[in-house]
Amino acid sequence: MEDIEVKPHTTAGVMAQTVRVTKVVTCTYISVLLVGMGLVLGASILLRFFFDQPVAWSNTITRYAYIHIVLLGAAVSYMEGSHAQIDVIYQWVPRKMQLGFDLVHNGVMLFLCSVLTVMGAKHVVNMWQVHSPIITGFPVGVVYLAVPLCAVVMVIFIFQRLVELKDRKEG
Repeated sequence: MEDIEVKPHTTAGVMAQTVRVTKVVTCTYISVLLVGMGLVLGASILLRFFFDQPVAWSNTITRYAYIHIVLLGAAVSYMEGSHAQIDVIYQWVPRKMQLGFDLVHNGVMLFLCSVLTVMGAKHVVNMWQVHSPIITGFPVGVVYLAVPLCAVVMVIFIFQRLVELKDRKEG
């Protein structure tokens, strides 16, 4: 992501601030899940080793946390431009054509993330009534919530990119 100085009261400034806040919240959530996974698994290993009494739900809850970590981590990776990408053709074409590629890319991503958000949210609602067999009372919909959350984080970033493209086109 290019470091462009933006005025805080412009659309680009508001979007940049929104992306920053979203990234901080997402990374904090991922960190909490990661620390929680370590604590739960560590406690389970200690209980299994010393008392021969493993915690039955530890593997299930860490698996659920891992799903959230991977999907939201992918969204953060996309925000930072750390995802896999092929730039060979992109670098060869003129700047105006790069703008066209960027518009198509962001349009396709916006469409796919919108589908993931809507369909994922429907699936979350459908699965909320289903409970985990290991963790009594824990709705499986919480696990599926990672899909629309990931997509919404990406949509926020894509909107920022579209605002940047509009400013780049005008500039």
